[in-house]
Amino acid sequence: MTKELLKASNENLPGLAGIALPKAVKDLIKLLSNERIYLIGGFVRDMILGIPSFDLDFIVVDKNMNLLGEELIKKFQGNCFVLDEATQTTRFVLKDEESRNYTFDFTPVSSTDLDKDFERRDFTVNSIAIDLKEPDYFIDKFDGIKDLKEKKIKIIKLENLLDDPLRFLRAFRFAALISGEIDPEIISFIRNKLNYFNDSVSAERISVELWKIFDGDNSFSYIKQISEAGLLEKILPELIPMRKVTPNSYHHLWLYDHSLELIKTFEENFRKIPDWAREELNKPFGNAIFPTKKSVAKFGALLHDIGKPGTWEIKKVNGEEKHTFYGHDKVGAEIIKNISDRLKFSNIIAETLSRLIRYHLRPFQLSQNSEPVTERALYRFFRDVGNDTPLLLMLAMADLYATVGPKVTKEDLLNGEKLLLFLFDEYRKYEHRETEKTKKPKLLDGNEIMKLTGLKPSRELGDLIKELDEAIAIGEIKTKEEAKNWIKNNF
Repeated sequence: MTKELLKASNENLPGLAGIALPKAVKDLIKLLSNERIYLIGGFVRDMILGIPSFDLDFIVVDKNMNLLGEELIKKFQGNCFVLDEATQTTRFVLKDEESRNYTFDFTPVSSTDLDKDFERRDFTVNSIAIDLKEPDYFIDKFDGIKDLKEKKIKIIKLENLLDDPLRFLRAFRFAALISGEIDPEIISFIRNKLNYFNDSVSAERISVELWKIFDGDNSFSYIKQISEAGLLEKILPELIPMRKVTPNSYHHLWLYDHSLELIKTFEENFRKIPDWAREELNKPFGNAIFPTKKSVAKFGALLHDIGKPGTWEIKKVNGEEKHTFYGHDKVGAEIIKNISDRLKFSNIIAETLSRLIRYHLRPFQLSQNSEPVTERALYRFFRDVGNDTPLLLMLAMADLYATVGPKVTKEDLLNGEKLLLFLFDEYRKYEHRETEKTKKPKLLDGNEIMKLTGLKPSRELGDLIKELDEAIAIGEIKTKEEAKNWIKNNF
């Protein structure tokens, strides 16, 4: 193999030996350096960018993978399994607690096929490699480092995109990662080969790419480009009917464009919400590193009006056209369940997305005609939306600023923002009260209520307890006697 070697220090870049890694990972790399092995791909790219990375891909030259796997298990007590029988690509995972997020994938090749292995890769920025015997040098056969510095996504060969059509979407993800531009011939190629992006592309892998795009702070530009390339509607065909819904007195854009606009207004107004809420939205959703809560909220923002095409009616009211979408929140919540199933989202993400769409109108329904929001309305809203409240309020902020038709005034926008910031603050207080409540004994527990009423465990009992909790939460009931009297009067 021809080596285009660049010394890390000469390029003002970190070398492999100098980056911070858990001891077990460093020990594993040191052991691998005894063989002819190259580290290549995303880990090297992210190392150059200064981004933490946890997935290490290796090319193993002229070495039996079974033997290498046995050596790794013996030395590190990890787990080893084959990912792809055809290529014998094998994954190793360390049991070491500090290193549990790291994965190590090994693809064996013969020395005669090494050049071909480099050439079969997708983008130049993913083809930079490190020979583990020379950890302070980069092998850069296709000017990937130059393209990284110039923030350009270029392809090694256009035909390589067809080897794995997920690369269509990955082009935009990598561009978003570096805030860069995609070579126009790549986009043109994708547009002309959309039929290759079909059911053969793994739904789980599509989801991973989408979450990584939405996780960024500048995802609007790239989601819009994905849309312009025709790829977004391949992934989400439910968006297609939205192109038929016209602007109206409250929406200045066609529904499809309005939905895209929400990602833009989400990112533009993210700084306006309280610090604690931004911090919450930037946390991972669940136990995985990604997606973040912010990216789930953005995805919900894109699809918040997915139920409108099926509920759209135009009526004449006092000589004016009135566009109505009654029940689109409920219809949309059902549609998003189908999307979540198809894209293999986890149950918890699917439930959150359904909740976001089901309740996306609720914040602005809390205050009608500028009337103050009641304690009871606040309690019910926070109870129903639960931990997803910060996500929903941020979605509502995006929706507010993307809904600026002729009948929407500047005062409407200011009042809407004021209401949402008020709700953020009230939710913080609600959280604190709920936390404190768990530390105190209940005024009446379920057994006591059953004795007072003669009820058995049932929906009726559950509803009664729910109403009692609400009365306590809003301060109508403060003592055990008051609770007993309430039960007697309301049963």
